[in-house]
Amino acid sequence: MDNIRLIKMKKKEIFKAWLLQKKGFIDTLKRYRDYKTSPVMETFIGFYKKFNNKSADHYWVISGNKIAGAVCLVTRADCMWVANFYILPKFRNQGIGQEALLFAENLYPDAKIWRLDTIFEEKNNIHLYEKLGYRQYGEKQTINHRMSLVKFEKTLSKN
Repeated sequence: MDNIRLIKMKKKEIFKAWLLQKKGFIDTLKRYRDYKTSPVMETFIGFYKKFNNKSADHYWVISGNKIAGAVCLVTRADCMWVANFYILPKFRNQGIGQEALLFAENLYPDAKIWRLDTIFEEKNNIHLYEKLGYRQYGEKQTINHRMSLVKFEKTLSKN
């Protein structure tokens, strides 16, 4: 999959990014009815504030010459946090998410600990993260009677 790239979003693309985030997460909103924490429910102002966070880098996931998804990577004191990572429905199950995460890890060679959370009931997500070396830690967090979140962590060894 040599045609997968991450390209940093430009400020002028913020509205497009907000709209595509909704497309990227609409399936999970419908499935789990999480109207409190779903990225679909995020207001434009909330998204704008996150976009302008100095610790956050927002990237398009590009497959060939098309936007296949996006990821926000947040530099924290103790780790690199993978936030709001999604692949658009028509690009899923093609290895794009896997390549995008590996690409992201290479963009930040000094980050040795990577963390994220995902929906426990989304077995494809769990499989992807475990395949890439992430391990579950901490307690499951119940969001509603349909879904819960689990945390994952990966430690990269120094070369």
